[in-house]
Amino acid sequence: MQIIFPLPNSGSAAAREQARLDALARYKVLDTAAEESLDRLTRLVKTIFSVSISTVTFLDGHRQWFKSKQGMTVCETGREPAFCNLTIQHPASLIIQDAASDERFADNPFVIGPPHVRFYAGFPLRSPDGHAIGTLCAIDPQPRRFSQQDDEMLSLLGSLAMDLLELRKRALTNETAFDAGNVSFPSPAEDFIRGRSVLKAGRVVFNNSRTTISCTVRQLSPESAVIHVLSTAKIPDRLVLLIDTDVTSRLCTVTARADQHLALSFES
Repeated sequence: MQIIFPLPNSGSAAAREQARLDALARYKVLDTAAEESLDRLTRLVKTIFSVSISTVTFLDGHRQWFKSKQGMTVCETGREPAFCNLTIQHPASLIIQDAASDERFADNPFVIGPPHVRFYAGFPLRSPDGHAIGTLCAIDPQPRRFSQQDDEMLSLLGSLAMDLLELRKRALTNETAFDAGNVSFPSPAEDFIRGRSVLKAGRVVFNNSRTTISCTVRQLSPESAVIHVLSTAKIPDRLVLLIDTDVTSRLCTVTARADQHLALSFES
């Protein structure tokens, strides 16, 4: 059954975001194991700028996911409050010298709670066709100044990150071993094979339309879908799936679930 829901994104904004997600998908990097080449880079960022945290971050439809991280233990967080979500909209670095005194971030959950960000410097990682697929970040719980020379160094390191990602993509395309080590890709269980692989921003709606949760659609067919969320714990077995690049939504039944994945069957 198709149910019409208003989509908050304008058509052009949704199309731009889908083009960005398509570019990210081509790198086949989401949810893969740590790789020493990128870990060396984040260690270098942490040392050069004397910060507590450094990351290589990618943003899909609902989260920021850390491919490489120094100084933190979590692997991902929600996308909406993420500093990196703003960075990918910038043409160059986003520098926040003191987030607590910046009205854009003073009430941000990552400022008032862990990791208590005060300083943030993020550089958008852009594919050759111009899409910001992620960020290279330096983060600290203390405010600090960031000079033009520092900004230039972060830009150079960000360009190096993209060079590594391009080499990685080329190696995978050629089906050769990447020199950072074996790259493993998550293979969904049989219960979670639901069509062609995609990367689309979406939302699930339930509780009589009172609750909306962002998601990423990872597989899609005319009859079904597999979505990725931060947690499936409070999501019921019947819901509505909205895909931002589409103009309609689908009433769905959950046919399988894991900690962060739901297999959905579209109701006719």
